[in-house]
Amino acid sequence: MRPDCSSDLSLDDIPADASVLVCVVTRPADLERVRAEGWYRIPVGRARVPLAVGYLAFYQTAAFGPERWSVRYLAAVHAVDLARRYELIPDEPRHPRASLRYYRFSVGRLLHLPVAIPSRRLRRVTFIPTTFGRLLMATDVVDLWHPPATPVRGEVWGAGVNARWTGNAGM
Repeated sequence: MRPDCSSDLSLDDIPADASVLVCVVTRPADLERVRAEGWYRIPVGRARVPLAVGYLAFYQTAAFGPERWSVRYLAAVHAVDLARRYELIPDEPRHPRASLRYYRFSVGRLLHLPVAIPSRRLRRVTFIPTTFGRLLMATDVVDLWHPPATPVRGEVWGAGVNARWTGNAGM
C-alpha cells in the first residue's frame, strides 16, 4: 500500500541546488513499485555514490519501449533504511540475490519532468549524482554529470571523456 504522500512538493517548490541521484530502472515492475508502493532499492554493494540526497530521478532502460533511454520522473526521498531483497520482493524468494542487502528509499509520488532527458548516444548509466537545476537544464543525459571544478590529471574528466564540458585546457 502506498504511504501517504500528501505533503509532496511540486516541481516549482524544489530548489535548484537540491541534490538528486539519477538511478537506473531496468524493469517496468520496479518503476511501478516506485509509483504504487513508494519505494526504490539500491544494492548495498553497488552504492558507490553519496546516498544522502533529497530526490531520486529515474533513467529508464530499453525495457520501457518508447520511454527508453531517458529520465522522465523524479521523487522526493523521505527515508532510507536497509532490507534484504527477499523482504522487499517476497514474491521472488528464490532470486539469486534474494539474501543480499539493499538500501530501501521511501519516496513521495512520482513527479513528471517538464521535458524528458534523453540519452542520444548509448551509454552505460549506473548512478549520477547531480542537482535539480542541472536536471531541468539538461538536454542529454551527459549534461547531468558535472565534473570537479579543477580536473585532476589521470581522472576521467581530465581525459576529456565528457565532450560537452569545456574546462581549463591547461591541467
